[in-house]
Amino acid sequence: MSYTDQDVRDGRRLMNDGRENRLVIGDKLLSVTTSGQDSVLDQYCDEISLSPRTAREYRHTARICTPPVRQLVAGSGVHVCYSVLREGARLAPSGKPYDEGYGTLRTLLEEAREKGAGRISVAQYRRALGVGPALQDLLDPAGDMSVAQYLGTLPPLERDKVLRELVEEDDAFRDAVKRAMDDKRRRDREGRINRGGERPSKAQALARDLVRMSDQITALMHRYPPSTALDFTQEQTSACVEALGTVEVLATWIRFRVEGDAAVGREQVATPDLVAV
Repeated sequence: MSYTDQDVRDGRRLMNDGRENRLVIGDKLLSVTTSGQDSVLDQYCDEISLSPRTAREYRHTARICTPPVRQLVAGSGVHVCYSVLREGARLAPSGKPYDEGYGTLRTLLEEAREKGAGRISVAQYRRALGVGPALQDLLDPAGDMSVAQYLGTLPPLERDKVLRELVEEDDAFRDAVKRAMDDKRRRDREGRINRGGERPSKAQALARDLVRMSDQITALMHRYPPSTALDFTQEQTSACVEALGTVEVLATWIRFRVEGDAAVGREQVATPDLVAV
């Protein structure tokens, strides 16, 4: 292990200081603005170089996490970071905080003291609340859980419902999923062609390029299906004529190679060697 127990204690103390600092900033935001004065909040945030979205989060958490709760956490001897308090203050679909009054957190603190546990993690708190991470945490590259990991924690029926709704109702998401799947299939095919990452031979390089070209053509047809009514300009018509000529030449070349090789094979099978008698 590359760190000591003292390093852990120092790190937790710094994190606790950060928790208190964020709550104090939230208190300041509450005293300077009110939730209805967004223009004032934005202006104040600009003056102190703070993101308005972060400021609203600080202000909301400070409002929900009252001084008695802060004193309880500070005197518990259990490490509780700011993110835990933020999770409890996060609004549920009902419009109320997930842990209004922080009753669940109080229970976890008591259990931690009884067991001699040194901290309460965000994941542990979420499990106790029966909630998943906030969307902003899932989209944060530095977050402790990705979208894929979150979906993996859901029961199969619930996960399928979420994915189905996204695919059915969100065209951009459906297109993104299709592109990702097409890209994975292309990488899989290229992996089979390249065989273990070795430098491809000339034949393998040709097969790889043909696979990529096939994917590009397929993607183009999906973007502009035959049912799409397009009123071509002269420039687009000229591009179509040029592309058609190239595709026809390529198709002839491919057909000659495929059918020619097959014809040679059939001729070799059908014509027996002449044996002198």
